[in-house]
Amino acid sequence: MSTHVLRAWESRYGLLTPSRSSGGYRLYGVDDERRVREVLSLRDQGVSAMEAARQVLAAERAGAQATGEADGDDPGLDTGSRVAANGDGSLRVDPPMLVTQLLDAITALDEDRAHAVLDTAFLDRSVESAVVDVLVPFFVKVGEQWELGRIGIAQEHFASSLVRRRLGALSMTWGLGTGPVAVLACPPGEFHDIILLSFGVLLGRAGWRVRYLGPDTPIASLTAAADLTSPDAVVLASRRPSGFRAHAKELRRLGDRHPVWVAGRGTTPRILEEIRAYHLGPDLVADVQQLTEFARQRRRAAGERSEAVEQEHGERSDAQRNGSVNGRQAEPVNGRVNGHAAHATSEARSDSEPHA
Repeated sequence: MSTHVLRAWESRYGLLTPSRSSGGYRLYGVDDERRVREVLSLRDQGVSAMEAARQVLAAERAGAQATGEADGDDPGLDTGSRVAANGDGSLRVDPPMLVTQLLDAITALDEDRAHAVLDTAFLDRSVESAVVDVLVPFFVKVGEQWELGRIGIAQEHFASSLVRRRLGALSMTWGLGTGPVAVLACPPGEFHDIILLSFGVLLGRAGWRVRYLGPDTPIASLTAAADLTSPDAVVLASRRPSGFRAHAKELRRLGDRHPVWVAGRGTTPRILEEIRAYHLGPDLVADVQQLTEFARQRRRAAGERSEAVEQEHGERSDAQRNGSVNGRQAEPVNGRVNGHAAHATSEARSDSEPHA
C-alpha cells in the first residue's frame, strides 16, 4: 500500500487517524491497519474505495454505539465534517489533470495510485462526468501513447483491466427494471471495447436493460442474441471501417429485423450507406439521450399499431358474428345448415333423376 493512497484515504474519507512522530512522520496504529485491510477486502469484491470506506466506518460506528464506547473522538463519528474540512477545493482536480495522473500511474503499472485517481474522479463528480470527462479522454491518450511507442501492450492491457473492473461494479443493475433493451457488441476482430462498456454504464444509469456481448462477437451470435431479446437497439462499435464492411450483408439482414446503430472511428458515411444503420457520435451522453428518445418513439408507435390491430380485429370479429347470425337464420333446412342441406339436396336430385 503506497503512502500516496494512505494519505488520499485519510484526507478524502477520514479513514485513518495517524499520530505524528517528533520528526513529523505519520504513525499509523492498529485500528488504522484494520480499516485499511477491510477496505482492501471490499475493493477486491468490486466495491469502490469511497463506498468501502463508508461501509467500514459505518460498521465501526454501529459497533461502538452498541457497546456504549462511542465518543466524540471516534474517527467514524465525524467523517462528514473531516471530509468537508479537507475538501475545500484543494482535493478537487480538473479532469485534464486526472487524465495525466491516471496515465502516469498506468505507465508505471502502479495500481494503488491508479485506483486513488479513479476514486477522486468518481468522488468529485457524477458517474457521467467521470466517464465522459476522465475515462474516455484517458483511453484516447492511451491509444495515442501506444501508437507513438511511449507505452507498451502491458500498459494498455493493465489500463483496460483496471478500468473494466471499476466499470463492472457499475453494471450490476443492467438486468433490472422494465426499460428499453440494448444489445452491445464489437464485431469480429475488434477487441477494444472499453468505450462501448462505458456507454453501457451510461445506458444502464438511464434506465436501459443492457445485454453486453463484448469484443470480437460473431455476427451469427449477435443475430441470435438480438432475435432472443427483441432489443430496442443493437449497438456495434469498431475502430476500423473493415470491422463493419466485412459483414455488411449480415448486418443489413440484422437491420431488417432490429434497429442497428454503429459507433466508433470505423463509422463513415459510406459504411452507414452500405449497412443501412443509424449513427452514434462521439458524445456518449448525447448518444444516450438520442437512443432513449428513439426507443420511446419506437415503443409509442408499436403501441399505436397494436391498438389499431386490436381495433381492426374487434371490428372484423363483430362483423363475422353478425354475418354468422344472419346466415344461421337463412340456412337451416330440416334442422341442418347449408352444407348439409346442399348435400341432402344433391342426394335428393340423384334419387329423382331416374324418374325424370
